[in-house]
Amino acid sequence: MSPEAREQAIGWGWITAMVVIWTGFHMSGRIGADLTLTPFDLTTLRFAVAGLLFLPWLLRHGLGGISFAQALLLAMTAGPGFAFFAFAGYQFAPAAHGGAILSGALPLCTAPLAWWLAGERMSTARILSVTMIFAGVLFLVFDATSRPEPNVWIGDLSFFIGAASWSVFAVLARKWGVTPIRSAAIVATFSAATFTPVHLLFLPSNLLAAPWQEVAAQWVFQGIIVFFGSTFGYPRAVAALGATATATGVAIVPAAVTVIAWVVLGETLDALAIGGVVLVVTGILAGTLRFRTRRTARADDDAPATN
Repeated sequence: MSPEAREQAIGWGWITAMVVIWTGFHMSGRIGADLTLTPFDLTTLRFAVAGLLFLPWLLRHGLGGISFAQALLLAMTAGPGFAFFAFAGYQFAPAAHGGAILSGALPLCTAPLAWWLAGERMSTARILSVTMIFAGVLFLVFDATSRPEPNVWIGDLSFFIGAASWSVFAVLARKWGVTPIRSAAIVATFSAATFTPVHLLFLPSNLLAAPWQEVAAQWVFQGIIVFFGSTFGYPRAVAALGATATATGVAIVPAAVTVIAWVVLGETLDALAIGGVVLVVTGILAGTLRFRTRRTARADDDAPATN
């Protein structure tokens, strides 16, 4: 096998793994909402072990030039700020809503934040992408207000807050030049050191009351597979295939969550919700397009790089 073919195989292997891992993240969050552990418990399980494993690396390599306050902000936005609201949303909303809003609201929130905080211009593809995703999220919001189950809108709002929190992290990490491995170490270590004690001392917890099988399953999946798989898998896929191909591959996650939730959990959706999921997936795919436009040579030279 040639080196190029080997890289292609590695890249598509990691994309497949990311789709499975991220689909599993949504399904485990939805199933976990009907079991014993609280969203606070799941957040602690997500970061406690990773924080301990990353601590020696962080002590050796440091914060990479950013301040303690900046590191803490990164940790709170990508740590509890994302995880708690993602898990809490499944207490109220179906899996399809979580898969679509958490995936779709990331580019929806990141684009204006990147323009505001980092000075990135909106490309034609990104404007088209954001518009379609926004329409899809509106469809899901209308579906939430029309469903017979109470408080679905609370779950959708929680998902949106979690995605917005992650978007703040992503934009700031890029602006401050924090590498993926260092950002993962900061998020895991700082989240474990700050959130876990507060949770165990003051916040609702069923860790001692839950069956050990449930605790172990969520700890292994959320704390090891999801965290480390996302930390190392997605950048490796981008390195092998490029950002566009990787984003296109993982765009099927909301659709996969919707289908699996329908088959496994019996969650049925009406036309509004299905339309919302389709618009979100299409919008994510639209963000990978490249448009050829006529620009002056000076405009080409001055245009900032965008993803």
